[in-house]
Amino acid sequence: MRCLTVRRLVTMLLCLTMIFLLTACGWQGEPNADDGGVSATGKISGGKDRASVPEAGSEKAEAALALLRKSMAGNEQLAGAVAYLGHREQGDTVPLTSWLRKNCSGLTEKLPFLTEIPEERTLGAGYGDLYCIVPRDESTSLAVNRVIWRSLGNGVQPVADKVLYREEYAQPVLVFVNYEQWPDEPDTEINLVTGSGSELSWYPMIDEHGCPIVPIGEYGAPALMDFAVFGYTTGLDYPEGMGPEGDGWWLPPTNLGLADTVWACDDWLLELSYGNCDPDYAGIAKLHCRFEGNAGHTLLYHGVWRMEDDCLRLELSAGVGTSLSGSFPILISPSGDELYFQRSRSGEGMPFLTDDMDSAGLTLIYDWESK
Repeated sequence: MRCLTVRRLVTMLLCLTMIFLLTACGWQGEPNADDGGVSATGKISGGKDRASVPEAGSEKAEAALALLRKSMAGNEQLAGAVAYLGHREQGDTVPLTSWLRKNCSGLTEKLPFLTEIPEERTLGAGYGDLYCIVPRDESTSLAVNRVIWRSLGNGVQPVADKVLYREEYAQPVLVFVNYEQWPDEPDTEINLVTGSGSELSWYPMIDEHGCPIVPIGEYGAPALMDFAVFGYTTGLDYPEGMGPEGDGWWLPPTNLGLADTVWACDDWLLELSYGNCDPDYAGIAKLHCRFEGNAGHTLLYHGVWRMEDDCLRLELSAGVGTSLSGSFPILISPSGDELYFQRSRSGEGMPFLTDDMDSAGLTLIYDWESK
């Protein structure tokens, strides 16, 4: 269910040729909103002359949306961004704007466009798991389909039931998602097509921590950015002076962003090499310590690492029954030279996090030679 493909140039030319021929023949057919077909060329409907004009939001909302999109601009892998906003019970009569401000106060404060998404872009049953989908930019297309899970010859597969939203020049949407018999059978399909032709299909699900299970694209990097980090990494989490200013957002790194790097924190060094490990992980992790009176560092822990949404997952062992493991929220500075490393959300720490510390700053080391 996690798929990201790139259209071949020949396919694009054929599609453009077909559109030209249909236009030349006077074809004026409108898409059927209940049509179940969701092929690559049928996921998005509408042309430039039919694209709806988005409602203008407040100045702060527009600025926040522009900043979020700018944070995706440097990563061609990303088709868009997603945030899980919580579960709304059926029959809840609190206005959605008030519900969002109560349940996602940090996120709505940082990104006020969330409370200005109009009713026509609020999709689904009005209850269930609520997500916000933000297309990569204004040239990214978005289709949201209702699906039904059916037992077919190759197992249980989603079958398109109804189109909830289609727009070639898409704006952020709120989507309520519910599930059929099992939690891995969401009733909603998200389709994004970027201006460069990259396509993404995603069935929204969350893990046990309430983080979206984002699809993984080429080189093991996320194809959707989890932007909920802007909500829970705010004033309480940022050390003084580390909060984002202007365009200088600290963001979760990718596997490639951490590949073959070494990070220092006092007498500790965290080494993250790329590859040469189980394919479920990004690479080998080593934790070194320099003891008092020694000039060099001693290898204490060895294992594997990978990024999971906004967390660095570490599985380390000392080889004598002692192990360290956990998923640690991290942010990388705009320069790429600093990491903000936090204790895991379930309480696990690392040796450089003493009992009274919930976070630490790590600095990139350039002249380290692994032993």
